[in-house]
Amino acid sequence: MSHEWLNKNAVIKRLTKSPTFARLRQYFPLPDLQYIDDRERLPEAEKVYIDWPSGVNKPVVGVMRDYGPYPRWTKYCRFLDNNAFPYDFYNLHSSDWIEQAMKFDIFIGILSSEQYILQEMRRKYFLLERYYGKYCYPSFEHILIYEDKTLEAHISKVTGIPFAPTHIFNNKSDALRSIGALRYPLVNKIDPGSGSMGVEWVRDQRHARRIIERAFSRSGRATHSLYFRQKNYVYFQDYIPNDGYDIRVEVVNNWAFGYYRKVLSGDFRASGMNLVEKRALPEEAVRIAWKVNQIIKSPLLVVDMVHGLDGSYHIIEFSPVCQMELPEQLHVNGIPGVYIIDDNGTINFHEGKYWVHELALREFLEHTYLPRATGNN
Repeated sequence: MSHEWLNKNAVIKRLTKSPTFARLRQYFPLPDLQYIDDRERLPEAEKVYIDWPSGVNKPVVGVMRDYGPYPRWTKYCRFLDNNAFPYDFYNLHSSDWIEQAMKFDIFIGILSSEQYILQEMRRKYFLLERYYGKYCYPSFEHILIYEDKTLEAHISKVTGIPFAPTHIFNNKSDALRSIGALRYPLVNKIDPGSGSMGVEWVRDQRHARRIIERAFSRSGRATHSLYFRQKNYVYFQDYIPNDGYDIRVEVVNNWAFGYYRKVLSGDFRASGMNLVEKRALPEEAVRIAWKVNQIIKSPLLVVDMVHGLDGSYHIIEFSPVCQMELPEQLHVNGIPGVYIIDDNGTINFHEGKYWVHELALREFLEHTYLPRATGNN
């Protein structure tokens, strides 16, 4: 692969993540959201089984098909088929969504990170759980966290999670009065936003002031989304000088996977750049992610962090859901596998290929559904 091609590719990636490109793309037709069915071509992976107690009926599961190129729903179906759970597909968008919901005990899936879909799902998951006694994965509590960086930062401050210093303002006067004391450069983010979309470099105080003025203007500030504007809030996160990588750790109970994401040359972002390196993770990073999930208590928690030049790890985002292209989320010396934290706190590597979505669904059934359904919570 030529050096010239790499340089051109890096330029294109930076361009497609820029605020200017994000706003220009609004004037071009965008493809409709579509389901992808990859069940017939899934890479081989270990089958994940659940030891279901005798005398307890298996719940009827409503599977919601998510949009996008790396579907989660097909992995849920694989798990349900392998464990002989009764299930069918459920359309949350239908006008008779409540009537149709009465056929199911559990609802599985998160459809998209699009703001309008998240708003719909949060409302309906709340109703299904609170008023109809249904079980949802992710739960209403956890779907609130998904793609809400502001809530993540607030939770981290309250609970002591080692989150990168973040400054959130919902008042223009407060924001303008405070920016003189901030340390530049900063990173500006919006909710929702993934793959580095809506993530910007804030050079200096003048740049920060311009963002604030637009965000608190009458119409708000244009974003990468055609229908969504940043209105009456700003989210500035300290830029943490680091070793040029993000580390992503995926935790399911005491199992952990993950990899490195290299920062694009000439940029500061790693998410969405597809420069993935799969190699052994630092034990400290694995332990941090595991301890964070002891607070969040999600069947799956994905923790993104950077290793600062000061030697500390700083979490920049976390999420109860993510997309996964392959059942090889961790490699050690070229071998796919998983870290397992034993009762003594020792971290051991075990070889194997797993769809992490299946492990998370088993975790949800074992530690959320069964205790409540059997009255043992």
